[in-house]
Amino acid sequence: MSQAQQSINLVRIEDVRFFVDLLMQIDSDAYQLLRQATIPNDINSTNSYECLPESALMNAVEVLGGHYTPQDLSVIFWEGIRNSYVPNFIANLGKHESVLDACHQLTELVKASSPNSSVYPAFIAGSWWLVREKQGQHESWYQDAEIFSVLFMVEFVRAITQATWTPEQVTLVSEHNDVYSQLPTLHNVTFIYQRSVTAIKIPESVMQSQPTYRYSASHLSSSLPITYKEPNFMGIFKLAITPYLSMGKLPIKIAAEILRIHVRTLQRRLEKEGYVYQQLIEDMTYELIIDAMQHTTDSITTIANRYGYSDAAHFTRAFKRRYKQTPSVFRKSLPINKKS
Repeated sequence: MSQAQQSINLVRIEDVRFFVDLLMQIDSDAYQLLRQATIPNDINSTNSYECLPESALMNAVEVLGGHYTPQDLSVIFWEGIRNSYVPNFIANLGKHESVLDACHQLTELVKASSPNSSVYPAFIAGSWWLVREKQGQHESWYQDAEIFSVLFMVEFVRAITQATWTPEQVTLVSEHNDVYSQLPTLHNVTFIYQRSVTAIKIPESVMQSQPTYRYSASHLSSSLPITYKEPNFMGIFKLAITPYLSMGKLPIKIAAEILRIHVRTLQRRLEKEGYVYQQLIEDMTYELIIDAMQHTTDSITTIANRYGYSDAAHFTRAFKRRYKQTPSVFRKSLPINKKS
């Protein structure tokens, strides 16, 4: 997998779970697929983290692209987008008087879900367009991701117009691709390739029309943006890597693979912040261990196994070197705040 991306971006876990569902449709070992996509294997059974590095999505798209033909993958994208992805976004829409207003809120919802993504309505050369901007057009995942984005924008507008609108013109960053014209809602569309942005043209009459969808205020909380305790490199790094600490010891080579960052670049960034990778990961792991001791009823052995200590005696020795107490004695000193 390419490691051209040298910054860390985050996405909400719900978006990653959507792609995990697509991965699980592949007739292959589920654990191995998640490993190839650098997605934690507990993603569907945990509520302990709210986001993952965006690189996990890129890796998932690459894995999907390696198992399906472009035509088959496009159909899989289209079905998933229609059946669950777009409905989840629409469930978070407020009340709007026009399709244009709904598209403006879509901008906010996409930004909350994936802060590094940009989807917005724009009036260009006398016409309305729903635009998607995304860096990485030379990466192996980009073309499939652009197909996904086009389908998402088209199906979003169709969903809030009761499918009375179909696109007539689409601009693409990628080179010519016959896949688009073979999809059900993209027949008879004019595609313009190798443009600076991905965009679909929407008539003024459609943009100013009243959208039609079921509004429910009870869903709005799920559109909250990712919470950054520290909105800097270290804060984002910790949010990105913490979900993977339950996989056991995490060598810097694996962390760099997960984040799609060169190992040396990651080392330099951490050194600039005053950290050494191995010590930082150990500190982060023990923060999770102490939290589990205080807030769960799990046994010491279970907690130790979860964070990479398969031998209880080894964990006890390591813990005692760090805290000058055995895990059991230390746990008794913690304020009682248990949950099963």
